[in-house]
Amino acid sequence: MISVGDELLDGRTRDTNADFLAERMQALGLKVALRLAVGDDLDAIARAFSLALVLCDLVLVTGGLGPTEDDITREAVARALEARLQRDGRIEERLRSFFAGLGREMSPSNARQADRIEGAEWILPRLGTAPGQWIEREGKVAVLLPGVPREMMDMVEGDVVPRLKGALEGAGELTATLLVAARPESEVGELVGGAVSGIEGLRVSYRTMTGQIEVRLSSRDEEALSGGLARTREALGGWVVAEGAETLEENLGKELEARGLTLAVAESCTGGMVGERITRVPGSSRYYRGGVVAYTYEAKEKLLGVAPALLREKGAVNEEVAVAMAGGIRKLLEADIGLSVSGVAGPDSGGEREAVGTVVFGLADAQGGRGLKYRLPGNREMVREYAANIALTFVLFYLRGMEVGDVR
Repeated sequence: MISVGDELLDGRTRDTNADFLAERMQALGLKVALRLAVGDDLDAIARAFSLALVLCDLVLVTGGLGPTEDDITREAVARALEARLQRDGRIEERLRSFFAGLGREMSPSNARQADRIEGAEWILPRLGTAPGQWIEREGKVAVLLPGVPREMMDMVEGDVVPRLKGALEGAGELTATLLVAARPESEVGELVGGAVSGIEGLRVSYRTMTGQIEVRLSSRDEEALSGGLARTREALGGWVVAEGAETLEENLGKELEARGLTLAVAESCTGGMVGERITRVPGSSRYYRGGVVAYTYEAKEKLLGVAPALLREKGAVNEEVAVAMAGGIRKLLEADIGLSVSGVAGPDSGGEREAVGTVVFGLADAQGGRGLKYRLPGNREMVREYAANIALTFVLFYLRGMEVGDVR
C-alpha cells in the first residue's frame, strides 16, 4: 500500500486510508507486506511504486489523482511502468457533465483526471470526480485510488473488493475476529491459547486497544478456522462484545432494543464520547433517550440532582457520586437505565483527591444502583477512550446478567 501526499509526512493528516485498506485486505485473506507514505514528488512516487511491484503481487496506491499540479500519481506510475498517458475523451466529457450538473463550468485542470495509463482499466467514481485505475502487468495488479477517504472507500467496497474476491476464491487465508472488552490481555491469551491448542494450521493474533482486545483467528483450512472459532467463543463466553464487522455499540443497541429498554447517559471526563458512540448506530433513537455532559460540580448538582453535601464529602470521582449521577439522568430523561462516567483524565488531578487515571462508573435502574472504580493507564485521550469503552461494556454486561464485579 502506497499513500501519496506531503500532508501524510509532515503530520497534517493521519493516514486513515491505509488503516482502512489494511483491514479490508486482511479480511480477504491477503497479507499486507508493505506500507509506504511518500510526498508529492514524481521520482519518489515512481521509485516507491517500482519497489512495491517487485515485492508484492497487489499494489494499492491512494492519493494524487486530483486536478492540481501536485496530483502526479498518474504520471509517476506511468513513468515506473514505462507506459504512456492517454487522454480519454469519454471520461473528459463525463467530467464536464458532472460539473454542468452542479451548474458550473469545468476548470481546464480537471481534464488531467481523464489521463489513463496505457493498458489500464477505469474504475469510475460514484462520488467525486477522480476515477481510479486498475492495471495488470506480468501477473501483478496495481490499483490507483483517490485520496479523499469517502471516495476511496466507496470505490474499494463497490469495485475493488468484489473483483478481488472473485480472483481470490479458494485462495488466501480465511480470518475471523472476536472483540473482548474490559479484560486483561494476558487472561484472554491464556483462555484462547488453551482453547485452540492442538488445532493444526490455525494462527491466533491479538490487538490491544483502549479497553478492548481483538482476537484474530487465521487459517487456510476452513474446518480449522470454524473449529477454532467455536472453541474461542466458548472459552470467552459473555466477554465477547462483538464479532467480525460488528461493534460494541451496535450489539449494545440490539440488546437494549430486544428487551424494550431505554438508556440515558451522564458524562463528565468523557465529554460526550459515550453518547457519540451510541448514536453512531442508525436507529439508536429507538432506545437512546439522550445524554448530559455535566462537567462541573454545579452542573452535576443542577442538572442531575447530585446532593452538594455528597460532592463536597466524596468528590466527583467516587462510586456513590457516579450512582447518583446515573440515577439523576435516568430520572431527568425518563429512561429505564441511567449510565454515568466521571474521572480524572489528566494531565493533573484538577483538584480532585483521586489520582490521574481514576474513573468511576455508575448504573441505575428501577431496583437501585451500582458503581465501579477503575485506574486506567495512558495519557488524557487514552483514559477517555478507555473509559468510554468500559462504560458501554458495563451496560452490556448488566443486560446479559453478568455480575458487576466481572467487569474488572
